[in-house]
Amino acid sequence: MGKTTIKAHAQDIHNVIERYHKFLITTHVRADGDGIGSEIALFHALKGMGKSVSVANDSPVPKIYKFIIPGAGMYIHPELPPEQAEVVFTLDCPTLDRLGKIREIISQDAIIINIDHHISNEHFGKINWVSEGMCATGEIILHLFQEVNIDITPDIATALYVAIVTDTGRFTHSNTTPDVLRAVAFLIEQGAKHIEIMKHVYNANPYNLIQLNAQALNTVKLHTGNRIATIWLTKEMLAKANVDAIDTQEFADIPVSIDGVCIGVLLREMTKPNWIKVSFRSRNGFNVNTIAKKFGGGGHKYAAGCEIQGSIADVQQIILAELEKTLLPKE
Repeated sequence: MGKTTIKAHAQDIHNVIERYHKFLITTHVRADGDGIGSEIALFHALKGMGKSVSVANDSPVPKIYKFIIPGAGMYIHPELPPEQAEVVFTLDCPTLDRLGKIREIISQDAIIINIDHHISNEHFGKINWVSEGMCATGEIILHLFQEVNIDITPDIATALYVAIVTDTGRFTHSNTTPDVLRAVAFLIEQGAKHIEIMKHVYNANPYNLIQLNAQALNTVKLHTGNRIATIWLTKEMLAKANVDAIDTQEFADIPVSIDGVCIGVLLREMTKPNWIKVSFRSRNGFNVNTIAKKFGGGGHKYAAGCEIQGSIADVQQIILAELEKTLLPKE
């Protein structure tokens, strides 16, 4: 995305911010570090401009991100803001359906500003800043702030750093560009708490989460000449370890970390009976977004997801058949 386009998007959004007073910020169901970090950064920025701002999500915040939540004046799940917002920012969310029940509280008259970097985004907003070339929605938010001269405080810098470091896999994914590294260097200069972020996000795992990890590792299986790996999480496993499903997002990275594996798949039983949440991770150029879209999901080329009805065993067979047919043809 060129500088001219960035400037135009930023100015359009800034014009709306200046005109209105009541704002709601939200992100996709089962919010991750990019969604939450982007929300919190924008919350601080709008508050600093004297706006009335609420944050409301369909899902609870994973424990590892709670350290950046300011608390007062916010309406994180399961609370909802008492007043109708004039402007709604949807962050890191490719479709309105992915907002979950938050979609129901958006006024028909509200101006939706859709900021995202998913290739599957449906451009549903009044303003759509969708940049697939950005590593994270947090990177887009940083560009927005820089273009309209919003002061990057340490709290904003920390939240944006969380967004970027998590969506680049600690700067290990192919979306880690020179621009990304320059951006995080700037955020550290502005006061991003790098050490605190690493402690909370990556080095503060509760013992019961490690126990769940041990259970999950016993389910790992290799398929198709060891090029596909799967891992399971059942409701029974989650209950035994006393872990909330929202805190298992990193488990999707386990199977694709195996040497020689091109596609990793996490299959997790959902709370609604007989439904499975499927999370894909890939490398070596394999586009898992195309597979997720076939089952009503979506995401990125190298990270995507969907939901499929059935048992874990049945859904695994469905997914493996589709992967083998579409992405990994027999040699």
